[in-house]
Amino acid sequence: MSKRRTIYKGFNKRRKNRIIKIYIIGASICLICGYGFMQFKNSKIFNSIKENVASIELKLPFFNSKKSDNNRLETFEYNDISKEIDEIKKENDEVNEDVKVATVKGWNVYTIQVASVEDKNEISEIEAVLSKEKVPFSTIEIDGVNKVQTYVSFDKESIRNYLESIRTLYPDAFLAEVKMPVLSLEYTSKYSYLETISEQLSSLIDNFELESKLWTNSKDNLNLKEYNTILTNRKTMVENIEKEVEQIDYEGADVFKSNLITYLNNVDKNIEEASKSANEQKYNISEGIFLNNLQGYLAFINSI
Repeated sequence: MSKRRTIYKGFNKRRKNRIIKIYIIGASICLICGYGFMQFKNSKIFNSIKENVASIELKLPFFNSKKSDNNRLETFEYNDISKEIDEIKKENDEVNEDVKVATVKGWNVYTIQVASVEDKNEISEIEAVLSKEKVPFSTIEIDGVNKVQTYVSFDKESIRNYLESIRTLYPDAFLAEVKMPVLSLEYTSKYSYLETISEQLSSLIDNFELESKLWTNSKDNLNLKEYNTILTNRKTMVENIEKEVEQIDYEGADVFKSNLITYLNNVDKNIEEASKSANEQKYNISEGIFLNNLQGYLAFINSI
């Protein structure tokens, strides 16, 4: 009886040892697999695969429209995400040296909105009045509603100066602020041309700002030589951006590519018309075209 108990005790002991061995073997396999994966990840083979994979990510924040009752300033804005972009850059540097983030500078502009309507006939009537009064204008559609806007500048006060005169035509006119954030494009080394595109788009915005200052400083006596130089430089910029955009062959960026080309084509078409109108001293038309260019950028951002 005592012997039988001893045998059972030995059997139970061996069974416990077997379970322990199974745990040890399982843990060892996990460690070996984990180590092997880390070695593969750091190997040239993995890096070679990684170089052939690219991602383009448009970091666009939520669009907001708000209106202040105190100063009647309506703001169209995308929340600032510069901090998030810095974090992305930091994470990319730590995790993957090949992943980079190209950025397009953010900017703010100011305009006067005279109407927000859906009826196309009403829009035509408003535009006819503004044309007769030689007031620069352009219309943009936002969320299915057409917003007729006049004048535009990177400087708020220069636009505010026109507000009272516009209100003699449209008493409900108000100052509107458009806030555009930093736009970021995440990419790998294979798609490095996105960095060039982002730099050129930032330069295009700088070019718009130069025109804005020109309209502010020489409204009654436009410096045609300086104005035409700005337009000539813009045309070169647009052509260079288009060449880079044509290189995009990443399926995930089809919408970005298509809509950017559409926007650039419109800017290019506007250059000739703006120059022609300015040389004929139809400054209100040229300035309206400038407003259209900035509205077009907003529409482009909104479309992606």
